[in-house]
Order: sequence, then C-alpha cells, then structure tokens
Amino acid sequence: MNTDNDTLHAPTPSSMMPAGRHDSELFRVYALILDGITDHVLLPGKKLTESELCRQMVCSRNTVRGALSLLAHDKIVDLQPNRGAFVHVPDLKEMQDVFNARIEMESMILNLLSDMPDLETRLQLLYAMIEREEQASDSVGWNRLSNAFHVELARLIDNNVLFDIMNTLCARSSLIVAVFDAQRNEKRAINPHTHSEHREILDLLVNGKRNRVVKVMRKHLSACVER
Repeated sequence: MNTDNDTLHAPTPSSMMPAGRHDSELFRVYALILDGITDHVLLPGKKLTESELCRQMVCSRNTVRGALSLLAHDKIVDLQPNRGAFVHVPDLKEMQDVFNARIEMESMILNLLSDMPDLETRLQLLYAMIEREEQASDSVGWNRLSNAFHVELARLIDNNVLFDIMNTLCARSSLIVAVFDAQRNEKRAINPHTHSEHREILDLLVNGKRNRVVKVMRKHLSACVER
C-alpha cells in the first residue's frame, strides 16, 4: 500500500461509510479489500485467495467469506462457482451504465443543493478538499480526493440512501478506471483539470447558477468517460 502523506490523509471509500458499520471485524476486512481495489492495488481480474486474505488481515475464513459476499453484492468482486473470488472486471455496457447513472444522480444532487440554505457555509469543507487535491503529489491520494469530492456533495443532502448509492457508484468508477489503466499497462496520472473543474462547480453553486452548474457537472463526468 502507498503510504505517502497525500494518500494517508485522503479519505478512502470505506472511511466515508456510515460510522455505525465501522465497529465490526467484518467491516474491517471489507474495508481493507475495498480500499485495496479502489486504490488500484488489487487489480481487475485478480484472484482473491481466502487463505492469503486470512493471513494478510489476521482474521477467520468466515470473516473473509462474509466480506467477499458483501463486495460481490456491491459489484466490486465476482464469486465464481468452483473457482473462487476475483476482482470484478466490468464490461463496456456496465461502464456506460455506471457513468450515465452518475451523471443523472449528480445532476439531481446539484439541483437539491441549490435549494439549501447557508450553502456557502456548507461547502467550506469541499473547498478545503479541493485545496488538498491541488497539492496532491501521488495518484492514489489524488484519486481518493477526487472521488471523495463527489461523495461529499451527496452527503450534504443528508439522505443516507442517496449517499450510499453515490459512494458505491464512485467505487465502481475507480474500478472502471483501473480496467483501462491495466489495458494500457500504466498507472493513472494526476489530471490537472479535475480540481479546477471541481472549484468551478462549487463557485457556480454558491452564486446560484443552477442550470449552469448542472451543465458543467455533466460535461465534467462526460470527460471522465472519454478519458
């Protein structure tokens, strides 16, 4: 695992899940596997051997099986009869469906945010996150912060179901990026345009530009698909 300061201080998908889930051994193992996949340490198609996971995570086989079952439910892992568990490899339709779902979901989130009081105050955490994104020097930390920006936008709506959906969609987006990186045999590079686009989205929200901010978000996510 990357231990650079940027990475250590960037929120992982598991760290943003509801706090009530964090106090179990099952969640600990689920979180370690999920974050390993979204950090592109465990690559698409990799076999996840139960005995190896038990050794690395110092836990029982039942705990590993439970965690893999939850990850399979989230479409992050595939459980194949008589073969075992593998990091999920999404096909082209699934990739399109994930990003199309994100485009529609995040457009709705921006419309909901536009009606909220004290929006500028609520967005201060996200402005601070963008500053850290601008300073990120390693791809893992930058990728975490980039995904967290979109998840934290959803958190502001204070709808737990919506928040969980966005967290899962962003995790699946990271998996999609890992597929293409593996095909190109390269690590994901930091995109210098992302944080400026994130800042533009917040500025438009603060200034009440409802229609414009939705257009910018849709363009931002469409550009991710193209890349």
